[in-house]
Amino acid sequence: MAWVAVGAAAVSVVGGYLVNKQNQKAQAKAQSQYQAAADPYAPYRDQAAQKLNALMNDPTSITTTPEYKARLDAAARTMAAQGYTGSGNALAAAAQAGGDVYQQAFNNLALTSGAGQNPATAAGGSADLAMQSANNNANNQSQLINTGVYWGQKAYNAWQGNSIPSTGYQSAPGAGAPTYSGSDLNISYDV
Repeated sequence: MAWVAVGAAAVSVVGGYLVNKQNQKAQAKAQSQYQAAADPYAPYRDQAAQKLNALMNDPTSITTTPEYKARLDAAARTMAAQGYTGSGNALAAAAQAGGDVYQQAFNNLALTSGAGQNPATAAGGSADLAMQSANNNANNQSQLINTGVYWGQKAYNAWQGNSIPSTGYQSAPGAGAPTYSGSDLNISYDV
């Protein structure tokens, strides 16, 4: 009888260990999915960062972009409609258009590259998830230990010849635990 309890305890502990490992894998997968959902643009950040560095290293490269050409054409049309073609106002409008396009391109690339992100804030979601994962692992390990202790006590008592009631409704006579008699649930103690 004692060997059956010891075997059951061993199966329970091994089963708990395997379930714990499976839970850890599921939590790692959930964390990966959380990070992908939280930042769907992540695969493109490196490309945006390279473009931002290129723009900062050579600010004149903005003149080759379609945005620059469109803004410059719009400024030229506005100046022509007001009669300022070839004037100082037209040159100022062109310079303003170039500066605005550069600043807008810089801001867009900084935003998409993640340059403006606070690393502490970005880690907040994954830190919360990591804390939750650690708590779940601790709870799983606690349950595993409690299961092992329960079956260990059961095996020890079986080896000693005692019995542990599996429910609180009945116990072995003379064990001093409450028993319930009849349907009126009167409690009597065997001593």
